[in-house]
Parts: sequence; structure tokens; C-alpha cells
Amino acid sequence: MSRDVRIFNLTWVEVKEWLEETDIILVPMGSCEQHGPHLPCGVDTFAGEYVALKAAEKARVPVAPTVNYGYSPFHMRTNEPGTLTISSQGFFQFLYDIGRSCVFHGFKKIVYITGHTANSPVVDRVTRALHYDTGALAINYAADTEVFAELCEDLLDAPDELPGWHGGEIESSAGLLIIPELCHMERAKKTLPQHIEWMPEKFEKDSGSGFEIKYEGYPVRLPLEQEEYSDCGIMGNPGLASKEKGEKIYERMIGLFARFLEDLKSIKVNIKERDFPGRH
Repeated sequence: MSRDVRIFNLTWVEVKEWLEETDIILVPMGSCEQHGPHLPCGVDTFAGEYVALKAAEKARVPVAPTVNYGYSPFHMRTNEPGTLTISSQGFFQFLYDIGRSCVFHGFKKIVYITGHTANSPVVDRVTRALHYDTGALAINYAADTEVFAELCEDLLDAPDELPGWHGGEIESSAGLLIIPELCHMERAKKTLPQHIEWMPEKFEKDSGSGFEIKYEGYPVRLPLEQEEYSDCGIMGNPGLASKEKGEKIYERMIGLFARFLEDLKSIKVNIKERDFPGRH
């Protein structure tokens, strides 16, 4: 019988066995945020963890406990409760400390795998800090639908209707695949971004991003609240979602990640500092 990949379920004896086999560990994360009236607030976390666990089983690497929170302040809608966000500073320190703990015990490659796109800027800071401070190879890997949408366009019914964004075609398909009992598809409705009323007409909003607009077709980044450009938490057409579509999309995503992990095993990493900060 193969070992459980989830170190949360293991004793230190089994974790030590993993360390004798590999120097890679995965840290899955997501968010707790509203995803429209039809998906649970934890769908980013469910999806990120699903990809991490399935790929870890294929590639035979261990997985740290899932981080159920993320950086989501722009999803805190006035009349749609449920979003619980962590400040960027607090989130950085939390993820950094997890990484330092992993390095202390002998892991040399820490792969942060996120189901929530907006976590990535904070994770970028974490990976660089870990590398500079310890020599570890820390990686920011996206398991979110926005990033993966271009790699599964052939599986979509409407690739021009923001399929990878918030609560849309891909994410709703993930919900129907992973946690169908928590989905309320009868409440789903197609919703695309609307013009932000305080902006001039030349400032175009054509994505579900809380950080980007277009000016004469050129991307410009600035802080936005989702309720400024959407009348609900949906960005896309969830009516096109299905469990079968989710199976095909996530099989492809999991396969890609598992192959990445297999190739990661061959990289040699030298740790220069293992101890946890402030331990002595």
C-alpha cells in the first residue's frame, strides 16, 4: 500500500520516509471568498488542493496542509458576505514561515500551488525571500483557472466569454467535479464586466481582474473592487459548465503539474541555511 501524500495525516516516521525519497514538498493554497450565488466560498481552495493531491499521487511527492485563506480584499462585496482575507504582509509571513519550517526538516524544493490568482504577487515575494535566505528552490505554481484557460480552449464552448475567471465556465465545472454537493447551479447567471462608472469611456474593463484595465488596448494595473465592474460575483458564463468538462480540464491540468514535478526532481539544490529564524 502506497504512503499517504498528506503530511497532516502522517507521523514523523512517515514524513522521514518521504524525505528519504524526495526533497520536494507542495504547499497548496486557495482563498475563502464569494464566487457568486452558485459556488461555495472555498472553491479556489478545493480546486487548488485537488490539483496538488492528484499530481502528488502521480509524481510521488508529499503535500503540506492546505492554506484555506488568501489575499482577497477586492472580493469583499458590501451585500454578499463570506470573503475572509489576509493582509499581504500577514500572508507573506505565514507562507514564509511554512517554507522555513519545510527547509528546516530537509526539504529543498517548496512548491506553492495556488488556486487563487491574486495570491501570486505575495507568493512571488515569498519564493524570492526563501531562496535568498536559505538557498532553497521555492516555486510559485498556478493551479487556477485564469492561467490555465488558454491551455484548454479546445474543451470550452465559449472561450471568448471569460471562461477562466471568477465563477465562470471552468471554475463552475471544477465545482461540479470536485464538490457538486456544495454548488447551486440554479442560481448561476452569465455576467460579464461592465464599464466602471467613475472612469472615462476610454478606460476599458474586459477581464475579471481586480488589478487591470485597458487604455487604448494597453494593459494598466490599478486597485479595483469587483463590485465596481460586476453586479454579482460571477465573471463569465457558468451555464456552460459541466462535470464532464471539469474532468477533461483538470485531467489536463493535473497531468501537466505531475510532469513538472517529475522534471523538478532532477534539479540539484544546495541549502545554505536550515535553521528556523529565532529558534535559538
